[in-house]
Amino acid sequence: MAENNGADPGMTIDELAQQARLPVRTIREYHTIRLLPPPERRGRVGFYDLRHVKRLELIARLQRRGYSLAGIRDLVQAWEAGADLTSLLGVEPGQAPIDELPLRLSRAELLARVPALVGPALARARAAGLVQADGDDVVVRSPALLALVADATAAGVPVSGMLDLADTLSRQLACLAEAIADQIADRLLPALQERNGSAELVPLLQRGRQLLLQGAASTLADRLGEALLQRTAGAAGGPALLAAMEQIRVGAVADSVGNIQHRPIA
Repeated sequence: MAENNGADPGMTIDELAQQARLPVRTIREYHTIRLLPPPERRGRVGFYDLRHVKRLELIARLQRRGYSLAGIRDLVQAWEAGADLTSLLGVEPGQAPIDELPLRLSRAELLARVPALVGPALARARAAGLVQADGDDVVVRSPALLALVADATAAGVPVSGMLDLADTLSRQLACLAEAIADQIADRLLPALQERNGSAELVPLLQRGRQLLLQGAASTLADRLGEALLQRTAGAAGGPALLAAMEQIRVGAVADSVGNIQHRPIA
């Protein structure tokens, strides 16, 4: 790091740990695995600055999203080096797997994940489409949605509220699917067949399905964030929700060839 010019005295590791609300040993571990840049040395003392605080905030956000420390290190190093994101992930643009493989669980395994799914709650979960009966087992179409219910109920959210959310998601997506299917069947497929016959139908549907799912997920993420932000004004828990949303944002964008770039958050 460059010599300090006197404008910023910096922080010691103890002061950084206090600001980041982390143990000093955790910061030292991040140094060891090359997650955190080295401090500026002045004699025998290392001093940290705002860049280190921002890096610790980024690490915390990515950990909350389920990334391992090794995975975060790879992403950060690739970002700093301008590496190709698609090469790092081993996929081509638009081809990252987004659809989930359904999960079969025994009743005991289901209860181990979500203890509240018994009796009427289990029946409600079936009605909401969260689980489907399959003999003595259940099939979970979206393991991610089940994990959301498990996390929320473990944190104290009533299971009824989470099942209402799952039901709303299922019903609204069914309506959306009908509208999109009408567009495809009535307008897009006739135009394709008129121009190319049916030769391109299978590859177009294979690629188009994946791209549509990715586009829907990205668009929903943005719309959900906007809707939640609108509800922070005047709501009883508004300030806490706003603060939480600021913490989970990741200020990054990829360019046309997949290079990761920092994007300041407005």
